[in-house]
Amino acid sequence: MRAKRLFCIVLSLILCLTLCTPALAEGDLLFVAVNDSIPLTLTALPYESSSGIYVPYTAFDASPGGVIPAYNAQAQTFVLFTRQRRLVFDLAEGTVTDQDGNVKTVSTTFRGGMLYVPLVYCASFFSLKVSLLQSTSGYPILRFTTGSEVYDDSLFVEKAESLIQYRIDQMNTPEPSQPQTPAQQEPDKPEQPEPEPEQTPATVYLAFTNAETMADNAALLEKSNLRGTFFLTAAELTADPALARRLYAAGHILGVTVTEDCENVSASLLEANDALCRALNTKTLFALLPAWQQDGITDFSVLTRPQEPVSAEFAVQQTNAPQLLIVSQDAAQTLSTLAAAGANIELLRETTKLS
Repeated sequence: MRAKRLFCIVLSLILCLTLCTPALAEGDLLFVAVNDSIPLTLTALPYESSSGIYVPYTAFDASPGGVIPAYNAQAQTFVLFTRQRRLVFDLAEGTVTDQDGNVKTVSTTFRGGMLYVPLVYCASFFSLKVSLLQSTSGYPILRFTTGSEVYDDSLFVEKAESLIQYRIDQMNTPEPSQPQTPAQQEPDKPEQPEPEPEQTPATVYLAFTNAETMADNAALLEKSNLRGTFFLTAAELTADPALARRLYAAGHILGVTVTEDCENVSASLLEANDALCRALNTKTLFALLPAWQQDGITDFSVLTRPQEPVSAEFAVQQTNAPQLLIVSQDAAQTLSTLAAAGANIELLRETTKLS
């Protein structure tokens, strides 16, 4: 009876979405809303097939209801998880496995190189409600709600219009041209100093090493509503597998690394991956290595560890290129420096491009 009731709920949601989905024009923007805010704008649109509504996996970058996405293109896996629940999509096999080991056949697709996932299935698994709406100006809105929203859909569309229009105007505003220097200034007027141009915030990615500080640093990240990427050695994973489980459950990304005096890097990375598998029943392709340890490493997506450590003070001044900070000690001062400078702290992934 319970299964039948759940089926009816899901079926009614599919019908609701099918009937209420606005026509989406090619090239439109998609605004992703969570409750009463719009944290994300995408250029990939949902689409409807015979099996339901599919959305780009990046829609879950908005973290609706605390749901975190993790896509591994090389391993052909896509994971959605919270502290309590998890869906692991095997893209090659067309199956999905939940946190209890239950396996189902669930299809995903690719359009234009973008992974698309079934909206109703993913949302209902995490007890999220979804609506596909249309703004007053005609832009599609994908709205996730958790039950704590204030506005119903119609009032939300009305309230969100000014924000949507502002973002559209920002996208369509051309870069201001440089003012021309006057050919001659009047001698009786002192020169006025030119105002300093507004500095673009630096973009910083954080990679955490040293298992002894990871629990405290993860707590600091949580206080700032941030997630991080933690790289552990085989010895660290073997000594404290519970640490890996806590980090993973909190939504952090896990990778592997080796010590500087490691003699067999390839074997040590595989050993670390095996230890990670014993702790979490999953493996990673993400590894952190200095350039001189990367020879012959083909089984991992390798992030190059800088030869000279980058300080937070230096990183916030670099606005032309993203910076990688390796954090092995207490992260409190680093996070404070980044916050004071208004730096954008982004989540480091296997697909992150640092150059």
